[in-house]
Amino acid sequence: MTAPAVPDDADRLLRRTAGSYEVLGVRSHDRAGRPAVWEVRAGDGRRLFAKRHKNQLMHRRETTAYRHLAPGLGPGRAPLLLAEDTTSLLVVTTALPGTPVITTALAPAEEREVYRQAGLLAARIHAHPVSGGVIGEQLPWSQERERALARARDAKLSDEDIQVLADATRAEPPHTASAACHGDFGPRNWLLHRQHNNLIIGVIDFERSQVEEPVRRDLMRVMFQLTPHRPDLRGAFLAGYGRDLTADELAACRAWAAIDCPAALRWALDHHRDEEVIGYARTVLDQLRHTPPPHPAL
Repeated sequence: MTAPAVPDDADRLLRRTAGSYEVLGVRSHDRAGRPAVWEVRAGDGRRLFAKRHKNQLMHRRETTAYRHLAPGLGPGRAPLLLAEDTTSLLVVTTALPGTPVITTALAPAEEREVYRQAGLLAARIHAHPVSGGVIGEQLPWSQERERALARARDAKLSDEDIQVLADATRAEPPHTASAACHGDFGPRNWLLHRQHNNLIIGVIDFERSQVEEPVRRDLMRVMFQLTPHRPDLRGAFLAGYGRDLTADELAACRAWAAIDCPAALRWALDHHRDEEVIGYARTVLDQLRHTPPPHPAL
């Protein structure tokens, strides 16, 4: 089988970085179906990735995170940036060993250890200085709510589901401190490898990283999409994170989960009905419908 061709600009960057290389495969495509991530083996045997971002913002987010945020996670916990080309929106990075947690069969005790280490990584990310980071979009709550409900209608949610979202977003949530955030923190981007008898978790894909409230995406994702039916995993994550969330943080996570829900559904419908993401959205709707909101601190 012929190896997939690498575009000239990506080929030049790879050769400048690694010398000779062998293409192992295309690992991701953009929405137009064009290759966007290539895995290669360099002449010295290293596995590398070349990645083309879809816009300048994602390129800036990821290169900033690789320079400043990822090194603070510890050796082997994130890829290393080897080269970048701002004009062509390309980067070349090292490859972390392991497989995505989302596709790895694990015993319950191993799952808890994964979530404990994920909590540890989240804490390190959120503790990183925010100076020099890319600042996330901050819209008035009324605009966030209006956009979310429009997306819910566009995704053809039932009138009952739309009302659930409207009720959950009626009041602006408490504001919490901003921090450096990953932006897409979850099992798809957690890589697991085994080192002797130990599990080691790393994190990849920083193109959505930015400075924002962790409750907006990182913590909301864990609390409302990933662990509602697994209190053991939630407890393991918080043990790694180093603390329980405050009442204000839980209330904000709930409100942001309602904002995110229709956007997640819309994304899933645009990506071949991605059942994982649809499941997250349905999990959120179920909690909003049946679980009373936490009471924020006065």
